[in-house]
Amino acid sequence: MGQLLLRRFCLMLLSLAVWLECCPCVAQQAPLPSLVSGPEIVPYEESGYEEPGSNEQDVECVGCDSFGDDFGYDEEMAMHWDEPLWRPFDVLRDLGFRHSSTHGRHIGRGVPLERSSWLNRPYHVDYFIGPLLSDDLVAGSVGQSDGVFSGFRIGWDFDYYWGIQGRLGWSDPEIQTPDTTANPRSGNYFVGDVDLLYYPWGDTKVRPYMLLGVGMAEVGSINNDGTGNEVTLLGMPFGAGIEFPQTPWLAWRLEVLDNLAFGDNGVSTMHNISLTASMELRLGARPRSYWPWRSSRNVW
Repeated sequence: MGQLLLRRFCLMLLSLAVWLECCPCVAQQAPLPSLVSGPEIVPYEESGYEEPGSNEQDVECVGCDSFGDDFGYDEEMAMHWDEPLWRPFDVLRDLGFRHSSTHGRHIGRGVPLERSSWLNRPYHVDYFIGPLLSDDLVAGSVGQSDGVFSGFRIGWDFDYYWGIQGRLGWSDPEIQTPDTTANPRSGNYFVGDVDLLYYPWGDTKVRPYMLLGVGMAEVGSINNDGTGNEVTLLGMPFGAGIEFPQTPWLAWRLEVLDNLAFGDNGVSTMHNISLTASMELRLGARPRSYWPWRSSRNVW
């Protein structure tokens, strides 16, 4: 008796599932007359409607005005329904820059990433180091030697084509003047800035980028009387680089920057060129999935 009841219950569930699956189709094919309000729906072929501009008189659409009034129909808006909406990055797009809202993940160059993405680990931190080609502190009179430039960076890629980072870097060049050629004085060079990064190829394995930032540069110089002069200048680094992933959480990065510092307080405008390399740690991956059908899935 129990098996018979269970069998009937299963048949009822199966019948209900079939009815729910077919119900939308039936409702579309044969709507109930009692649920339909308004003018009678006539098939297009039998309506006698002619396209505007034909020789025959156009058939007036009964009930169109009331439909528009009830639902806020705007004829002017309907004429432009398929035009793209304005986006905040449209200004940059008009200048030739790209964004994921208009160009997708990539443009097909630089070995596009399909099963992984830079945005799966959007945060990054790294230590960079490389040579610094120093400019004169005071044009023609006070110079500084080339040195080693190093520092830390932390950043966030908020789009396939855009990112932002903060940077701290320093070097210890020697101050050189005609009077201190034999015994140069020790100087200092320190920069801190916030930079905007643009990746023109998008989400690709070979990932070139351009950089523009703003911040400050602190330099040590010498006054005319031989005393020290510590000056803080407005800095605006700009340049380009390239990066590529080694593992899901590790990437290599090469960069060439002009660490521009605008002159003030007796110090000339400087163009200190840095060529640095770094090993970048990628952070922010989503936690491992523990769904039973994909329990071993690894997240990039």
